[in-house]
Amino acid sequence: MSSGRSSLRRADSAALRHSPDWYDQSRETTVLVAGDRMFVPCEGGPCRSRLEHFPPRLEIDEHEGTYVLADIGPRDDWKYVFVPRPR
Repeated sequence: MSSGRSSLRRADSAALRHSPDWYDQSRETTVLVAGDRMFVPCEGGPCRSRLEHFPPRLEIDEHEGTYVLADIGPRDDWKYVFVPRPR
């Protein structure tokens, strides 16, 4: 049974994104607009990559932890880093 807190956290996490204008795309070969789909590779955790809509979510809750977006530098270098929950 859900306590409600984790459900609220998932809903909040889904909304946490930078605005599309926050990203400098001047050196990208393809400029993305809000809603464009993109794959973001994952480091650790159960996933190899995530299909996201631009701009991607900053955090994604998973059963055993959270993926945190590392979006510094060119888009080809972006990745989600898995942070496991403390036991």
